[in-house]
Amino acid sequence: MTVSVASRLYRPSGLSDLGRLVLAFIDGGRQWIDWAMADQHARYQFADEVALVCAVQSGLHGAPFVLLAKTGVLVSPAKLMATGIADLRILAQAEASTGTPPSAVELTRVLTTHGLVTAAQLADGTALLSQMGLGDRPVFQVLTLEDRLALRTLDLDARATPPPVGMMAEAAAFGVAQARTPLEFIDYTRAYLAFAMRPGAPVTAADRASAMQRALDTLLPLSFAALDSPSVPGLVAPWEVSAAIAEWLLMGRQVGFARASLAVQQIVAHAGYTDQTGTAAQDLVRDYLARGRVLLGDPDLGRGRLGQDGASCTFDIASHTDEAIVELGATGIITLARLARAPQTPSTPPAEEPYR
Repeated sequence: MTVSVASRLYRPSGLSDLGRLVLAFIDGGRQWIDWAMADQHARYQFADEVALVCAVQSGLHGAPFVLLAKTGVLVSPAKLMATGIADLRILAQAEASTGTPPSAVELTRVLTTHGLVTAAQLADGTALLSQMGLGDRPVFQVLTLEDRLALRTLDLDARATPPPVGMMAEAAAFGVAQARTPLEFIDYTRAYLAFAMRPGAPVTAADRASAMQRALDTLLPLSFAALDSPSVPGLVAPWEVSAAIAEWLLMGRQVGFARASLAVQQIVAHAGYTDQTGTAAQDLVRDYLARGRVLLGDPDLGRGRLGQDGASCTFDIASHTDEAIVELGATGIITLARLARAPQTPSTPPAEEPYR
């Protein structure tokens, strides 16, 4: 049979140490290679080792993610390939049925460094829904890995900066009433918190909810101008993302947000929205989007952070006035995940491996 990787005929000794180690995480992965090498009729071609391990995982299990059962992590083989051989060996040591496992401190360091979230950590996000009595709402009946990661981040943010007593439940009640997806729930909940906790916000819960509803009525139609975005064919190099953004802006177009609810949340949180309506609201949104165009005018994205799904990537970009998170989604759509004023003091980005 023929297995070719990067147009080269595959031999068992030809796969890199990293590729062999990732293949070992896939249940049946090594056995499939043995079978493929022995079968006289099979023909397989892969662009590179990343494509090989991802195809083996999906082909054998009908799902894109590897389960690291002992560590409690669901992760793409592509993300494992980006982890690096030394830290990957620590993960292998943790998953091994024999030998001495790594220390908890060492394992935690690896997971934190590479942004790998365990099932126990993801449970905190779903527990937040249960605490607010929302766990059985229809909008949450199917949660993707992306949804659960976002819910965990919402929970972490609420712990780091606790809202006033009762405010989180109030915001969540508003969010679940508006949302049609879990990510929309998070957007609307965050928008409510940002609006309700600003100086001069209405005092009573009823007045806050009414004011926030007016904000949605005003801003949602205006957010349509912030939904247009460029795209690339999947997970590409950072320079290709930069080139796509530059070409898009040269055409006079806007790099927008992934969904209307996120656009509204970012406008409420970072555009200086108070209660503007009519022309004042239009000017506010126009000026806010113009800040994004200026910031992305020279989009040297530099390093990126590959997601746990192995298919998405985020990039931090900043000027002396503004900062943004640019996201390359799993489908190749390039959007803004955040656009805000730059802090007065520089922040340190999370330590994760570079996506090159």
